[in-house]
Parts: sequence; C-alpha cells; structure tokens
Amino acid sequence: MKQLVQIKVVALILPLLAASEALGQDFLDELPKSRRLNGESTILAFGAAGASAKDSTLTVLSNGKAIALATVLDPEGHAVTKASELEGMEELSALSPNGDEINMSLISSDQKTDLTLMKVEPGTGTPVRWGDLENVHQGTWVGSMNHEAEKLMIGVVSAKRRSIGGRSGVLGVLLDPNDDPKELGVAIMQFGPNSPAQKEGMRQGDLVIRVEDKEIKSRKDISEEIKKFAPTEEVRLKILRGEEGIPFKVTLNYMSNVFDMLDRNQRMSGLTSKRKAGFSDVLQHEIPLSPTAMGGPLMNLKGLAIGVNIARSDRVTTFALPSLLVKETVEKLKAQNQGNN
Repeated sequence: MKQLVQIKVVALILPLLAASEALGQDFLDELPKSRRLNGESTILAFGAAGASAKDSTLTVLSNGKAIALATVLDPEGHAVTKASELEGMEELSALSPNGDEINMSLISSDQKTDLTLMKVEPGTGTPVRWGDLENVHQGTWVGSMNHEAEKLMIGVVSAKRRSIGGRSGVLGVLLDPNDDPKELGVAIMQFGPNSPAQKEGMRQGDLVIRVEDKEIKSRKDISEEIKKFAPTEEVRLKILRGEEGIPFKVTLNYMSNVFDMLDRNQRMSGLTSKRKAGFSDVLQHEIPLSPTAMGGPLMNLKGLAIGVNIARSDRVTTFALPSLLVKETVEKLKAQNQGNN
C-alpha cells in the first residue's frame, strides 16, 4: 500500500516538474521567470508602451561604445540626452532604433537639468508623445529601454515627486586630520581614485595654503570654499611645497567619480551616474537601469513619455525628469541655438 501511494505521488510530481522546467522555474513554489517583473509575459502585457519606447530611443556611442540613451523629440532629428555622461567623450555617433549607426551633433546643454540637445538625421526614430502627470503616483507602472535599447525594463514609481539637493564638486584629496588653526596650510595626506587635484600635479605632503582668495588654516576652511563650486567648475588654489608656493587650477570632479567606489554601500549598489543630485524636480522609480541607459524616455502603460531618465542613484533608485520640465528645457535650448545662429 505504501509503495502504491509513493508511485501515485511521483506520478503527480513528474508533470509538475516538467511544467516547471518549461516555464523556467527553478523550484515548484517559485514564480516562473517569464512572469517575473521583467519576464517575457510581463513585458508583453505592456504592448504599445514597449514598442513606443524602442521606436523613440536612440543609443549614443563614443568610439563605438554605448554611453547613454537619447529621446527622439521631433521629425527634424532633435533628441535629448544626459549631458554629464558625454563629458570628455570623443567620436560621438548614435544608433537608430533599427540599429543603424548614424551621425550626431551636440547643440547645447543645460546645467540645471543635465540635459543636452542633440541633432541626428531628420526622420530618425519616432518622436515621443508626451503624457501628463495627473495620474502618476507611487505604484504607477512605468517602462524604459535598457542600456543598449534592446529590451523594455519594467518597474513602478517608488516615491513622490520632489527636488534632489545638489552636491558640490570635490578635489579628491584626504587631508591631515591634525590641522592646526594657528598655522598656515593643511597637508594633503592621500588622493582618492580619479582625483582631479592629483591629475593636475599635486603631491602627498603638499600644503594647501589658499583656495581662491581665502587663506587656509584648517580643513574647515577648505571645505567651506570648495562647497561654493559645482562639479566641472574650475577652482584656483595655491600650495606650499617645501619653500615654494605653486599656483594650481583644478577642475572639480563629481563625488561619485572619486569617492563612491570607497563607499561599501555604493560598491554593493553597482555603477551609478556621475551626476545624481541637484535636480529641481524628479520622478523616482525602481527600474534597475544602468547609468548608460540615462537619457531615454520613461513610458506609462499607454506608451506616452512621462519623463526622461536622468540619474541612476543606487541599487533601487533611478530618477527621471518630469515631461513638463524636459519640454521647457528643450524649448529654451532651441531658442538659445536660434539666437546664436
């Protein structure tokens, strides 16, 4: 009798195991892979949103390598992308939605939003249709293309709209904690990765004696002066090396470029955007996009763009600029370009 029961149990389990394997399940109590958040079944449910996202997304290349996405704006070939990802990049080009490599040119950038207006061949891609934000709230389904614009990624809006305070630029130096406020200068003890100060020729042991017009006697003095400047802005310094006073001009870097890789939580989060703060208005969602997927449109279920992705902040946080802010910035950049021609 016991053996008969065992045979019946096995007979019941085998079809379940076969079905589980067919659905891509590793365990019987696990949701099939195709039905997970970014599984095939879920993406198919988005239908028009997925097609709209792909048709309206370009991939920006530097020397043939994908560095950002761009959102197609109009039939004339205007598109918008994330400005800070393009800094220092050479041989820029783009991939159209059908995968053809095309020429592109940069028109103008906006520091406040970190957006760059660019131009490609007229008729490339399908211009986004903008959606309003009246029904966008926490829990709203959204979708965006991945870093090479090949696959739709799914998620939800995960927080209320808000501003994200800015961060100042950094020199990328670690200073002597035993500074003496009675003595002139503070010693550089170490440099962070990608330190702009080190790239300009500063050395360990150099004494920072002046930042701009401020005489330096403590780490606090340096911190207060550097906080006045944003990443990519140039700061004048004077250091004392032995008995020689040497002037330097240093272009400040982003905090994330220099110190995030020393932060355990950031290392666990993976790569994040160079600039991920200093935005007046953002939509926050939890689609796990790469920093190189910034610049692409954020779509609702109707296939309408409600924003443009602008910063990968951490493992579970991506920021997008709301559609109204993007449209206002684009019109301003177009007007500036017309005024310069």
